[in-house]
Amino acid sequence: MIFIIRTALILRFAAMVRSCFALILLAFLLRSLPTSAQQSGKSASTLPLPDHVVVLILENHHYTSIIGSADAPYINALANDPNAALFTNSFAITHPSQPNYLALFSGSTQGVADDSVPHNYPFITPNLARELMDASRSFATYSEDLPYAGYDGATYGNYARKHNPVANWVGTGTNQVPDTVNRPFTDFPSSDFAQLPTVAFIVPNQSNDMHTSTGSASIIAGDNWLHSHLDTYLQWALSHNSLFILTFDEDDDHHDNQVTTIFYGPMVQGGQYADLVDHYTMLRTIEELYSLPLAGNTASYSPIYDCWRSAGLKNLNSSGESLLSVFPNPTSETATFRFNNRLGGHTLSITDLHGHALYKHNTLSGTLTIPVSAYPDGLYFYSVTSTDASPYFGRLIVRH
Repeated sequence: MIFIIRTALILRFAAMVRSCFALILLAFLLRSLPTSAQQSGKSASTLPLPDHVVVLILENHHYTSIIGSADAPYINALANDPNAALFTNSFAITHPSQPNYLALFSGSTQGVADDSVPHNYPFITPNLARELMDASRSFATYSEDLPYAGYDGATYGNYARKHNPVANWVGTGTNQVPDTVNRPFTDFPSSDFAQLPTVAFIVPNQSNDMHTSTGSASIIAGDNWLHSHLDTYLQWALSHNSLFILTFDEDDDHHDNQVTTIFYGPMVQGGQYADLVDHYTMLRTIEELYSLPLAGNTASYSPIYDCWRSAGLKNLNSSGESLLSVFPNPTSETATFRFNNRLGGHTLSITDLHGHALYKHNTLSGTLTIPVSAYPDGLYFYSVTSTDASPYFGRLIVRH
């Protein structure tokens, strides 16, 4: 009731004085509601909604030992694909391996500082699997060499429990999950990927996750494993609104913990992105994709916004044709806006993150190329209003 009264007063004040300041106050007040979209400060509609997300975690190699390496041709081809975003400032949280897996899964290292089986498991803290299940979605981890679903041992063959965070939440208590989400990789579909849960973690064994050494052999083995076991899913994802995330648990302990992270899918705008990314950022992004609560430290992090295609905003006319394409995006010198010729009079506007108008042009038709070389590096927003279509919006990224 207090909230309703306060909102009504602010609206009346805005109507009387028509003040932008009053509207800002209203926006600030509405942001106090406990939803993840409001906590992020941006609308969840700016993010895609993938049917499936598959996350592959590799091991113990720094960014420059993977990107540009002849030992990882498949990963490098993936990084340069027009449907892939390569994050050039991606970092692990800590050393050694296990705390990073816990951070990616639960937004916290859970006080774990080594690779031993945690003494205080099973945990009862929030985590991605429980969040998804509570939202009527699904989760599973597929671990290579895991002997059977729910196996709780520390090792088996080349399987290592320290790389499988969901094992620490199996149970029937608060925030815990059934052992059926802790599955062997043999359960991973070979072709019908529609069987996959909403989000899946993939954990290769220690011979195939680049863990066994820091030399060429382990990189070659991991690159080959990815190509052999997941390329079919990656190709399927492009026509089935699904996302693939490749990341590493940590570096080789000698390069500031910088690691390779790649997002791949039809909703991804290809390119290199300098956003500061870590395991908490990635978890926050997945949580935001599905409007989930925020686990652990992720409430203090922003999701990744820059790498999604503006086409994900469904800028289509009644015939399903794209009303607008923007290229290149990201760009450094010019941005070309190509309009559907059936559009009537329309207006293009570009603003910065603070809402300052940078560009406006009326009655456009066909193709318009505008200079952006004077724009500082960053994220900008464009909007188009038309006489025969609803207003629609997108993001323009400038990088010099």
